Amino acid sequence: MKAGIHLRSVHEQKNVPMYNTNIPCESVGTLKGNLVVSMKPIKALDIATEVEITSQFPHAHGSPVCIGCPHSIGITDIYNPDFGDAVDVLDDELPVFHACGVTPQNVLLESQEVEFAITHSPGFMFVTDLPSDAPPPAP
Repeated sequence: MKAGIHLRSVHEQKNVPMYNTNIPCESVGTLKGNLVVSMKPIKALDIATEVEITSQFPHAHGSPVCIGCPHSIGITDIYNPDFGDAVDVLDDELPVFHACGVTPQNVLLESQEVEFAITHSPGFMFVTDLPSDAPPPAP
């Protein structure tokens, strides 16, 4: 937002639209499932700025997973999100998809073997003392 990129879901006071994809996550034991992505409609002329800014935060949502072409990641109708609220994509905009924190819930639901897990509620992210401009933790 500081860069002047309009975030429709924020301005319309809606929860960001989120979608199940056909992109498999790396499985660990019985935990498996597909990536969930959030979508932001971004003006085509602002896409480069969006990528430049978000790529600086790989420990958060990071760079887009997909720009345009929702069908390529298994999304058939961007106006019918699996989670969150639908927002319009205008003629001068493209849908930009980022990895989403709802993915763990998706994986847990598919595995159905975990008795207890702590994640977050869509639109209400985990709160931490790690500043968003901190360098990513070492692997």
